[in-house]
Amino acid sequence: MEISGLDFFLINVLSYIAGLSTGLLVCCKHKEKFFCSSENQERELDGFQAQPYSPPPQAAVLASAPPPEQLNKGVRIVLE
Repeated sequence: MEISGLDFFLINVLSYIAGLSTGLLVCCKHKEKFFCSSENQERELDGFQAQPYSPPPQAAVLASAPPPEQLNKGVRIVLE
């Protein structure tokens, strides 16, 4: 089966229109959730109490390398 340029174009246009219409239908169905009115936001913010910023707790810093006197000086391989 051979697909011509027109077939390819029509399939792409139909897919685009189907996706756009599906998105618009979902948006219209759930518009109360997506587009909150300013009254709803003001009601939600009335119960909110602003608290001062406190930085997160810091973890103790531990060294992960052994002390310098315990470091290996290297391995020498001699081939005879």
